[in-house]
Amino acid sequence: MDCKEVQKKYIPFIDNELRAGELEAFLRHLEECQDCREEYDIYYTMIMGMRYLEEESEKNWIDSEERLCIAQEYLRRHHIIYLGKLAFLAVLCIGCMFLL
Repeated sequence: MDCKEVQKKYIPFIDNELRAGELEAFLRHLEECQDCREEYDIYYTMIMGMRYLEEESEKNWIDSEERLCIAQEYLRRHHIIYLGKLAFLAVLCIGCMFLL
């Protein structure tokens, strides 16, 4: 994913609209590109700040760094669940072979 693609994904990331593959590429790029990381921090703070003020809610503020950590944890869990499903499918297929 290049810088222009990442920049288009700031708002979908903030709104939790990225699929796992997109999210992984997005996070990887932000780890490697300091310019996009700084720009993301600015966008995140500005957008979430406006939303926070508009909603006048009692929500706790999550900063941009914490939001990235939450996304990385989500991806880690997603991969674990995916591997679990593959393992279950493999066991199921092996079991079916023994029944035949």
